[in-house]
Amino acid sequence: MHPFFQDFDFYGFVHRGGDEVETENTLEAFKYSSDLGFVFMETDVQATKDGHVVIFHDSNLKRMAGIKKKISQLNLEEVKSIELLNGGKIPLLSETLESFPSLRFNIDIKTEDALDETVKIVKRMNRLDRVCLASFSSKRLKKIRELSGPNACTSSGQMDIFKMICNSIGFNFEAVASDCAQIPLSQWGLPVLTRRFLKVAQKQNKLVHIWTIDDEQTMYDLIDFGVQGLMTDKPSILKKALVNRGLF
Repeated sequence: MHPFFQDFDFYGFVHRGGDEVETENTLEAFKYSSDLGFVFMETDVQATKDGHVVIFHDSNLKRMAGIKKKISQLNLEEVKSIELLNGGKIPLLSETLESFPSLRFNIDIKTEDALDETVKIVKRMNRLDRVCLASFSSKRLKKIRELSGPNACTSSGQMDIFKMICNSIGFNFEAVASDCAQIPLSQWGLPVLTRRFLKVAQKQNKLVHIWTIDDEQTMYDLIDFGVQGLMTDKPSILKKALVNRGLF
């Protein structure tokens, strides 16, 4: 098992740091969820026009800041000056890792422009043991693995998940060298999580984490089903469920 996952029996991830009190993907959100007792944070990175890596999910700023521009169109000074609509500012990746040395970050690299510098930051700060690198793009993940080396923890991309689904119904695709499969319950109206998928993941030595679950009863159902982790926007609800099951 990769050091990122060691010392825990179940993995409660706070998606984007949570949004029930503080603005998602801000230092305030990570602190709020950390103060609740969470260790695992899911987050996202984008690159600014001048090549700095910042914590932000969307490619554009309309939803979060009411600005009709993309992160990639602004330099760092401009991005750092933005006040988000619900409070808080957009932090640097390096600033976030430095501010929370005890947390473990699952980092979704959203663009090619952010890839190289994200890996450089993680390696320079010696955080390969406390970071899981993720992307929806299997092609991007392949490059991430090449740049970060054999000590990196990585998730599975969409094509990797598709191959796992195919394997679960009798096909024979070669397993990708990832540490976890982070999946929704369904995609395009079709179930992704099944008992057969869990068996394939177990055979490939991959942990299965489900996103994004905010309903308490669904959390209990998935724990009973046998998944190893849940991602939520509502950390107080996930904490209650995990405490009730003795997993917190």
